[in-house]
This record gives sequence, C-alpha cells and structure tokens, in this order.
Amino acid sequence: MSEPAKVVVVGGGAAGLMAALWAARGLSRQGPGSNPQAQAVLLEGGSRCGVKIAASGGGRCNILPTDADHTDFHTAGSLNVLKRLLRTWRLQDLNSFFEHDLGLPLKECDDGKQFPECESASQVRDQIQDSVEKEGVEVRQGWKVSLIEKTESGFRVHSEDGNQIDCIKLILACGGQSVPASGSDGSGYRLAKKLGHSLVAPYPALVPLTSKDKDFADLSGVAVEVTWRAILNKRVQEERTRDLLITHHGFSGPAILDASHWFTRDNATIQVSWGGGPAEEWEAHLNAKSRRELHKALSDILPKRLANLLIEKVGLRAEMRCGNLSRGQRIRLVNTLCHFQLPINGHAGFGVAEVTGGGIPLGEVNPSTLESRASPGLFLCGEMLDCTGRMGGFNFLWAWITGRLAGESAAKS
Repeated sequence: MSEPAKVVVVGGGAAGLMAALWAARGLSRQGPGSNPQAQAVLLEGGSRCGVKIAASGGGRCNILPTDADHTDFHTAGSLNVLKRLLRTWRLQDLNSFFEHDLGLPLKECDDGKQFPECESASQVRDQIQDSVEKEGVEVRQGWKVSLIEKTESGFRVHSEDGNQIDCIKLILACGGQSVPASGSDGSGYRLAKKLGHSLVAPYPALVPLTSKDKDFADLSGVAVEVTWRAILNKRVQEERTRDLLITHHGFSGPAILDASHWFTRDNATIQVSWGGGPAEEWEAHLNAKSRRELHKALSDILPKRLANLLIEKVGLRAEMRCGNLSRGQRIRLVNTLCHFQLPINGHAGFGVAEVTGGGIPLGEVNPSTLESRASPGLFLCGEMLDCTGRMGGFNFLWAWITGRLAGESAAKS
C-alpha cells in the first residue's frame, strides 16, 4: 500500500481551503518527505471547491468585516475559548494576508464590510484555490467521503465510490447543513460523531423568518431601519440596529437574519422599534408635528404603507392630527412604534439559511490547536464547530481563522 498522506482535509469550502493552504505551508517548512506527492490532500465531495465563496455577497464576496470581537459570534461553549481563538489571527494580519499573499486588495464599505476590489466572488475562490495548488496540495474534487476509520498510523478515509486514502492527520472542514445543494449536507457532523464527538443540535441561522400575518404580506418589498431585540424570559438578550425587509412570507433583511438564531434556537420573541429610534424620539416627533395628520407625520420616518398599517393596528384613524391624540392613544401608538412584537410563526429552513448554528462543542477541541480531544490526530474547523457569526463577513472570518489554525497545527504535530 502507498505511503499515507501527512494531512488530509475533508471539505473544500472556505475553512477547508484555508486549512489545506496552511497545512501545506507548514509541511514545506519541514522539508520534503519520502513521498512528496502525498504531503497534503484536499477532498471535496462536489464538482467544485468553494461553491459558497463564489456565491457570497451577491457575487461580490463580503470577505471580512472591518472590525470584530467575540460579541459578533454565538456559541453554547466558553466565551474565553472563543476570544482565544479569535486572537490567533488578528484582523489586520488577515487583511495583509489577502492583499499581499493572495493578491486580493480589499476595500471598506460604510456598513462595516470589506470586499475585494475586483468585486468578484468567483475570482476570490479561484485565487485561493490556485494558491492551495501552488503550495503542492493535491485537490480531489468529486470525492465524497462515506466513512472514516482509525488506523494504527492515523486514519483511513473511504469515498462513496469505493476509493480510499490513508493519512496521518485528518482535518474535518465539511461545513454545516445549510443550503445542502452546495454540498453542506451535515455529513461532517455524522463523521465526527462516529469518531467520538457529541453534537450541539444544528439549527438554521441567518435565516428568514416566516409569518401568517396577511397584513404584513401585503407590504412585501417594504424595507425599513429597525432596532431589533431578542427577548427571552422577559430579558433582552441582544439588541442591534439594522434594516428589515418585509416579504410575502414574513421578514428578512440584515436585522432579521442577525436576530433569527434567537428564534430558531431558543424560540425567543423578536421585538422591533420601527425607524430605529427610541420612544423619546417618537414623542418629540409627534410633538413637533402636532398639527399634521397622523399618517403624514409617521410617513416622515417610515414607508407610507407601513405607517398606515401600524396606525390601523393601534386602532386609530390615519387622518387624526397628532395633537388630538388622547394620552392613552399616544401611549398605545408609541408602544407599537417602539416595542412591536413581530408576528413570527417559523423560519425558512436549512434550504435557504446562510449558515448552520450548533455543531461540535468548542470544549471538545484543544483551543490552542483545534485538535480533537476525543480522537487525537483529528482536527476540526469552520462551520463544523459550534460557533456562528452575524451578517457582514463574520462567518468567513471564523472560517479563515479556524482553517488556518487547524492546518498549521496538523502540519506541526
């Protein structure tokens, strides 16, 4: 039998490509082995690597955020471990890597996002894969893993069509189970469980939320800034200000995608302040517009159709003048404007969710290396792990950081 590869990476997404690149770099620093053609191998089940990279950011690839810390991520695990992992590759060093190592100059946008100057997600994918192959990684596409066995020297990886490859170190970067058409079918979780890991139940994250409220369905296409709050056990768990989009089926847009995991994971209530301002601002606005009709005053800040619907839900007449509101009517109106509970009944599911929440607990890997505590020689990274970022390049950030750490660690060990 041929000599085993030193490192095999399963999964050719963002984390897997990064893991393969840094594993190959680490191995090259150790000098050529007796079997140089089998130093590092990347196995991708689909016909192309980086399908989600190529489709990201509306085809532009929101490659990184402009700033980040642990509050931009969600995990059931230790926040100290999360912070520690995020410190392993600082954002400024990541910027330098993309611009100088990969030749992808970045530009910042006003909404806290970074895009490549080329504005081509497929070019980002191609340049990363080209770098991986130039480092000597053997990339096998259409190689779907069906089984992994422990061996005396490491692991034996079997494909669905009967092929196999032996390796000393193994990195699982199989992604989650969101958008299964892209190849993220949850198989990585099953492989990890068979190697001794437990699993935080996966759930759709960054996913549109659904509603049966026909009044809102009639407003499909309306977009508005809101301050959203996730409320669980009568306490605000998180609060942010972003844009909300009303759809035929419910609610979407950055605000809802960011808030969605609180509903899908914890069944929390999602409450919004329409227009994003606090009650004091609405009170001041109503005072300043005392002679104006209610629907015109609200339409200064909100889309007209939404303003009319909210007035109707309070039980007021659109033609009333702001100054004629009774104290009780004013309280009900401001409460509706600032503490509106969205009528949510479900979510759009894994088929359209941008990422998967849950996964392998952070406590089951060594935070210094991402090596499995349950199966030494195995490393885990990216969406395989129980950590999800909010909208704006944070999930790519997690993939790049953990992919690099897993790849370097596998090569060193």
